[in-house]
Amino acid sequence: MIPSSANEQKREAFLLFEDGRYQESLDLCYLLLATEKEQSLEVLTATNLFYTGKLEDAEVFFRDLCQRMPESSYIHSYLAKVLEARGDEGAIAEWRTAVHLDPTNQDALRSYADYLMARKDFRGALPVLKRLVQQGKKPGDTTNLVRALVGIGEPQEAIATCTVLGLDPLGCPEYLDALCQSKDYRRAAETAEKVWRECRDPAILRIYLYALSQYDVPAALAAYAALPERDHDPAILFNYIQLLMAQEDYAHAHAATQALLAIADMPRHRLIECELCAALGNDVHALAAYEHLIAAELRTKNDLDQLEQIIGKYRDYIIAHLSRDEALSRFLSVVSDDVNVVSLRETARFYEVLGDVGEARAWYYRAYRADYLAGGLPYATFLAGLGEERECEKVMLYILSNVKKSADLGRVAAVITEKGGRMFGMKRLVVHLIKRLLEQQHTLSSEELVLLASAFHIAATIALDEADYALSKYYCFAGMDVIPAHTRTIRLEDFMQHLIVAKERSIADPPVMHFSPMESMSAPADKPAQQLIDQLALTAQEQQIVEFLRLHRKASEMDLRKLTGTRRVVGIVNRLISKATAQGIMLISKRGVSEDGEVYEYAGT
Repeated sequence: MIPSSANEQKREAFLLFEDGRYQESLDLCYLLLATEKEQSLEVLTATNLFYTGKLEDAEVFFRDLCQRMPESSYIHSYLAKVLEARGDEGAIAEWRTAVHLDPTNQDALRSYADYLMARKDFRGALPVLKRLVQQGKKPGDTTNLVRALVGIGEPQEAIATCTVLGLDPLGCPEYLDALCQSKDYRRAAETAEKVWRECRDPAILRIYLYALSQYDVPAALAAYAALPERDHDPAILFNYIQLLMAQEDYAHAHAATQALLAIADMPRHRLIECELCAALGNDVHALAAYEHLIAAELRTKNDLDQLEQIIGKYRDYIIAHLSRDEALSRFLSVVSDDVNVVSLRETARFYEVLGDVGEARAWYYRAYRADYLAGGLPYATFLAGLGEERECEKVMLYILSNVKKSADLGRVAAVITEKGGRMFGMKRLVVHLIKRLLEQQHTLSSEELVLLASAFHIAATIALDEADYALSKYYCFAGMDVIPAHTRTIRLEDFMQHLIVAKERSIADPPVMHFSPMESMSAPADKPAQQLIDQLALTAQEQQIVEFLRLHRKASEMDLRKLTGTRRVVGIVNRLISKATAQGIMLISKRGVSEDGEVYEYAGT
């Protein structure tokens, strides 16, 4: 049998990929790469690695390709898919790069929009969805566009979008949400009723009953009560109970809660039962129900935010119904014996409500020591309330220096930039916050970018007050640059007002922006050895490999096994390449497979 030519094997590898036979295509790619290095084959190999679930290897391949093909939207979009699958928040930067490089890449646009919508980043998704609708007008894109508009609080635009694009309410419940958000409850109820009769979807029925309750409470109560048991949906029953409680019909609300617990025994439903027992004057049952619920949640700790809400309700109840000493004694025995950040934090709040500042401070500090973020933020806020700004700043600076995830950094930023908050004007703290947000700017969501813009505005205000007009101008320009579209909390006009004042008051008004596009686009230079070790935080084994490759330029997997004394060379090199490429450094590249395993080449200088 005559062996296939290289070109025939390449065609076969691509055909196998198109047929979804990714592992077979991958095996053939590896065989071909052993003798010939070709970009199209490397791209196919990386894509096969993604579809076969070999995410770590896929990331290394795609990062290497990004260094050599930086203008490829396809490469950046697939690297984004790999990072998303691995739970790496760096995916958002790759999605942004992919759609920036090719705004017509519908696969990248749609995947990016899905990524943002899944994280409820509606403001960030909006421009992407608008582009998709302009280009393709697929039903899923238009539905997501309406959902995003509702998500950012623009119901009128959402309704107009439905009308212009001719969306059928039967297939777009978001239209009903938009009607409710715009307070057009009668129209929402009438439309939802028609849709419900056609589709019998409990979600539509829930919207109908909710909308009806907003303008005709007796009719809504009758409609809820008339529902047959087969149509009992936990969300519908929950809304019914809320409506009954609003009407102070606690007896019927309690009966409905028992029906709800029979089909969905959840902590938040148990909490309603506690509140209803208290409302009905059944204090013995209410106290027992609260304490039983807290004990159950402390055992599992499945949802700490929910635990905080439950403990808060319990605290309010016992303070209102028991003597100070009895309330404190019960709270300490039920809540405070369990050493977790929520229990520590809520005990501090209990003492704060009682006016015992010393004990409150001690418990807040313990919460801070237990969890520097979840306990540190309320501790710092407490200190600020006491006027201890220096200690508050010290705690917040520690938190900022140690927080890693963008979402957690956003939580910290929200506390510092809160209007009317006690940390609003702390200059050193605001400047450090800006520094940390800029370090992670490529992974920030649109909400976190709003916080960065707000921090710039605060810094510009402080600089203006200090008559540092050049610095105020710089902060304004920087804030205008990062502010996302469709935001209401801070606007371009806010910065423009500061710019006008700064320019009017400045005597010389020197330029503050010195930007060179060509300079910003230049590739990073290779790092000296020690600087590289420090920057990438290389382990001893990784340093061995880097130094060996710097000296010999090329090495096989077997060479590096002998060098390091371990068989886990492939994993070590993959992590090493990931570390370097994540910081824009081309350090090591793969050069196919030989009899001695994978071949690596030093790519630095």
